[in-house]
Amino acid sequence: MIANPIKRVLAKLPPMPTSPPTHEPHRATLLQLATLIFVAVVLHFKIADARIATYALVIFAIKAIIIIRTLAPPPKFIMMILTIASLALVLFIYGGWNGQIAGISFIVLLVALKFLESHALRDYFVVCLLLYFLAASSFLFDSSIASISIIVVYALGITGILFQISNPTPMPFKQTLKSSLGIVAKALPLAVLLFFFFPRISGDFGFLPSQDQRDTEGLSDALVAGEMAAGAFNNELAFRVEFKDGVVPPNSQLYWRAKTMPTERNFVWEVGQPEATNNSELSALNAATSLANGDWFYSVLHENSSDDFLPYLDYVAGVNRGYVLRDYSVTRRRTGTGSFSYKGSSSADQLLVSKISHNTESLLSTESKPTARLQALLSSIRSKSNNDAESINRLYQYFLDRPYKYSLAPPGLDEFTPLDDFIFNTRTGYCEHYASAFTTLARWLGVPARVVVGYQGGTQVNGGQYLEVRYSDAHAWSEVWVNDQWQRVDATAAVRPDRIEFGMDALRELWDLGQFDNGNSSNALANFLNPTGTARLFRDLRDTWKNVGYQWNKWVVNYDIATQRELLETLGFKHKNGILTLVLIMMLGAFAMLLLYFWQLIPKQIKRSKLQAAYLHFVTKFKRHGLEKNISDTPAEFASKASALFPQLEQTITQISNQFQALRYRDTEGREEDNAAKIDAFVRQVKQFKISVK
Repeated sequence: MIANPIKRVLAKLPPMPTSPPTHEPHRATLLQLATLIFVAVVLHFKIADARIATYALVIFAIKAIIIIRTLAPPPKFIMMILTIASLALVLFIYGGWNGQIAGISFIVLLVALKFLESHALRDYFVVCLLLYFLAASSFLFDSSIASISIIVVYALGITGILFQISNPTPMPFKQTLKSSLGIVAKALPLAVLLFFFFPRISGDFGFLPSQDQRDTEGLSDALVAGEMAAGAFNNELAFRVEFKDGVVPPNSQLYWRAKTMPTERNFVWEVGQPEATNNSELSALNAATSLANGDWFYSVLHENSSDDFLPYLDYVAGVNRGYVLRDYSVTRRRTGTGSFSYKGSSSADQLLVSKISHNTESLLSTESKPTARLQALLSSIRSKSNNDAESINRLYQYFLDRPYKYSLAPPGLDEFTPLDDFIFNTRTGYCEHYASAFTTLARWLGVPARVVVGYQGGTQVNGGQYLEVRYSDAHAWSEVWVNDQWQRVDATAAVRPDRIEFGMDALRELWDLGQFDNGNSSNALANFLNPTGTARLFRDLRDTWKNVGYQWNKWVVNYDIATQRELLETLGFKHKNGILTLVLIMMLGAFAMLLLYFWQLIPKQIKRSKLQAAYLHFVTKFKRHGLEKNISDTPAEFASKASALFPQLEQTITQISNQFQALRYRDTEGREEDNAAKIDAFVRQVKQFKISVK
């Protein structure tokens, strides 16, 4: 009883749409898709655990055999076993889903499994969408220009395969490439607009934790003689610095403070515990900092580091990231990973000195005790000095006058009396040896002192447009409390002044050439600093590429809310309501692109050849007499109509029409100048043609 009314209602409804016709993907297309997946799996060996990539490679190999031999996909229970094994493998290796590598590894396995079970068009579409996501996720690991270029080519390949899968007939390679490039070209303006002008969110996404530890740890919290020298050949980039208006301090002022070490334990210096941030003195200190103060203003583009301390040029005057401590070091408010940028201002003078106090007793204590020889040295310096300043000057002069050497591979020191061994026996060391020795001796002379660790110098790129500071530029120096202020004393400069003046790049060049300590070092140094010929060309090319990389990292990789605000100011938008400005820019840009799109849809006037224009002029002459040519009329049909209306001109009309057809459709071969002459004759004949009405 109920079924009958339902049937009547269903009978009145329109028929259900039929399934669209489908087709089998071409074997060549599937092999191309397999190639893209193979590349993704192989590249995963560089990112994830080798067992994950190997497992994905095995799954891919099974699918490749299925495609080549035209076999059926595995049954569902096999796919279920492989899927469970994939989940178990990720959990076993990474201990969970948390972290970028674990998540991307699972996506790689998911792509391989989906590709293995695919047999219909819909399945292969899903595989391509997963490949898009996998390509985008590679930005999390490498955002260099070369990597992005490879990903763009990879995305074009995926788009081309989507075209081929959708088309029931095979598409030529050129047509596929043209279609893919067309889609990317149309989407690119909108992507650029959204990237640069979509409002950036300020803050850290703490709800996205990561177990991955792929970043550089930075400088150690303990200074052990010989350990910093081990990084003398570490050419990895630490940070880049761009100074405002190109005003770069002299090399003697390029001391980038990172950590202050006040505690000494048997020739090992350690970082002190940061003071509590709620201390009133620290609050006043940070309130006094301002980016408007100082002599030098700069932007730092810092590379990956989990270090809590940020390098700022001594002496810091203003910060926009981090918290200034009593020892002039700057610590981050929140530890994070990845590259980031910040601004700073600094001065050669200690602008914040009145806001800082220190514990003199702790800055005089040492765990090491002077030997008899060291005690004699200290007594000699004290006897000739009237105050702390003179003691420090005589101690510095001691290193200046003795045959101490600076080495990138210093010898080891005695375990029990390392300072005595260094001062009187080896007399060879790296910067940490000289900083540790000078600071310890200064404390024994009764002068408060501490070790500072950071970076010194930097390589100027593109004529000083910005500096590159590498881990090989890591440096240690001393600070002494003299005349009621901290004074920097770099004992390394007394032993090897060219380390401070020319930087580590120059010294490493001399070291590699075997001219570190011989008489030819000056010539080799001059050749390195002022290359000529091919060497200069290569350096200029290298600097240009470095500058491109720097701009890429600044405006793309590390593009944040501060950089966006800087871009708006550069473009002349200084409205206080930045969000409103950005929304207006996006709306105007979207409207402009919409107008451009519709402008492309407007029919454009066809550019006619000289022959076509002449024939159109011939046809137009009849329009004044009531005869118009229909679009469907051939030249012969129109000539027949015109001859019927003007029989006295039939011969001329027929001659012109036949000549046009011959030139337009038949007389296309032969020499170009002959055809041009015939066309000129035709144009003259049309001009001379006149319709006379009797």
